[in-house]
Amino acid sequence: MLDYYCGLSVDDVILKKGTTIKNIEDIEEWLTSQVCPKLTREQIVTFLLSCNNELELVKKTIMSNYTLKFAFPNLFMERHLQDEAITNAIKVIHCCEMPEYFNECIIGVSQLVDTNYRNYNFADYIKLVLMGLESAMFNANPPNGIIIILDAMGFGLMHVTRLRINLLKWFMQYIQEAITVQIKAVHIVNSNFVTEVVFNLTKPFIKNELVKNLHFHSTSHMESFFENYIPKRYLPKDIGGDLESVAFYGQFALEKVKKMEDYFKFEEQQRFNLNGSK
Repeated sequence: MLDYYCGLSVDDVILKKGTTIKNIEDIEEWLTSQVCPKLTREQIVTFLLSCNNELELVKKTIMSNYTLKFAFPNLFMERHLQDEAITNAIKVIHCCEMPEYFNECIIGVSQLVDTNYRNYNFADYIKLVLMGLESAMFNANPPNGIIIILDAMGFGLMHVTRLRINLLKWFMQYIQEAITVQIKAVHIVNSNFVTEVVFNLTKPFIKNELVKNLHFHSTSHMESFFENYIPKRYLPKDIGGDLESVAFYGQFALEKVKKMEDYFKFEEQQRFNLNGSK
């Protein structure tokens, strides 16, 4: 019996042929010889699913996950809704999962709601996003990946001055090498010259695979986005879709984060125990 809410059933994943008990046991055996936390079967399954059951890739991803977490430990501590960083982030940024999968993928949307650049803290935002990405696979019906939509409306040049290049570089490495959900595509909507500035800052840290799946859509070209990428019926009305607002679905996202708080505390303790034993 788990001591935290998970939402994912290992037995169901195996029953649906998402992975096999042998794959899980192979990773469990490998972990006994590695300097990283002893993972639960639910955690192992998220890595297996995100890596398409390619065991060598799973091993590499697990090692990257914990190596990079130890590089910026503050981003993975106190992951709960009472944390000051999180409370600050949700005042400035709304994030949500849309209610219906598209091509078997979660659609995640992020939107700036407080456009005052002085209130934009990049590290706080990253911490909130990472909580969402880590919890993405803990669903009764785990997705095949995530499609990320970033709404650039209200993001100006002064926001760029709030970015931290070392953290930006780390974040790009983490989402490409270490997270437990595949990023299928990233769409920047309502893009402008400022998003080009950010892209140029980020480009040295982006691998070709992600570059191919990165798309920019200006406000005047949103109809093309709906026609060629994601239909309106899957999207929030804030960006021209047919569904409720990002703020509306964001409340459900916060409820999920609340449910996941015991898991985040458990995962933090896993890392603390490992670090303390070194």
